[in-house]
Amino acid sequence: MSSLYVSADYVSALLEHAEKKGLVLTNVLTADTMPTVLTGLVPWPVMAAVIQACIGQQDEALAGLEFGLTLAITHHGLLGYAARSAHTPLEALLLDEKYLATRTNAMRFRVMGDKNNITLHLESALTPEMIGWRFLHLATLGSMARMCRDLFQRQILTATFTVPFAVDTLASYNDELLAGIHWRTEPKVFSMTVAVSLLSAILPTGDATLKQLLIGQCEAAMPAAHRLDDTVAMVRHLLRHQLVEPPHVSQLGRQLNLSERTLKRHLQQAGTSYREILRDLRVQAATHYLQTTDWSIDKIASRLGYDSPSTFKNLFRRWTGKTLGEVRTSSK
Repeated sequence: MSSLYVSADYVSALLEHAEKKGLVLTNVLTADTMPTVLTGLVPWPVMAAVIQACIGQQDEALAGLEFGLTLAITHHGLLGYAARSAHTPLEALLLDEKYLATRTNAMRFRVMGDKNNITLHLESALTPEMIGWRFLHLATLGSMARMCRDLFQRQILTATFTVPFAVDTLASYNDELLAGIHWRTEPKVFSMTVAVSLLSAILPTGDATLKQLLIGQCEAAMPAAHRLDDTVAMVRHLLRHQLVEPPHVSQLGRQLNLSERTLKRHLQQAGTSYREILRDLRVQAATHYLQTTDWSIDKIASRLGYDSPSTFKNLFRRWTGKTLGEVRTSSK
């Protein structure tokens, strides 16, 4: 818990939010654990203490949602401005996924999608019994609604917010930024699902030159341990949903805001390559289909981007040392 951190900007914003609500936080502000000056990254327990004081008698999830709706672009620092300068909302979302560690390591984003929808999955380092677990997730979802309006200059976000508990209180919360939000419940899931068409729209705030400058500053601000691991993870997540027509490595680089050469270097430093990741994902997907469905080999091959089932069979055996039939039989 002590290794988790959050940007001081969010602590300051929450204190300001509490003051506007008339909450008295004297005990928190005078505590020995409260930094004298709020700047840079601060330990998560500082944020957790402020959250606990701000919740009071209010539902924690609702308090988090309410706070998230107040977070303008400026509260997200360099990352917020980088997202604002992106060409499309999807590009902005991928920047958030890649560089979130510059703001906190208490939360991770995973962007996944298909031809119709993109889903942003939220993965917290907190556990459900911890103060701030619900608050952090709902504050993130609320901030997405606020950011949509800021990026599109008044447009309201149309999306589905999924949370692992009853949504009655959240769905009844009256705020114009949530007018296009559909709420649903699903165990163990915090996510936002948006139509691809919305995320492909051109942002009026896009600025390619400024974006590259800000990306460079975000790169410099990234904790070293996150850089290579996150690049590999993001390549895997992007390729997982593009197995039928996988992008060229240069196209994938553009999706990650990296040049082809830089992407290849990062993967090499992490001990892998584009080809190896794509191969492993196809093996995993094929194994899953063989063991959990009764699909024909032709259908599985097609789902993995192969026009020729025989080519797929030969490659799978070369990669795994097993035939497709052996893998299917073993599951039974």
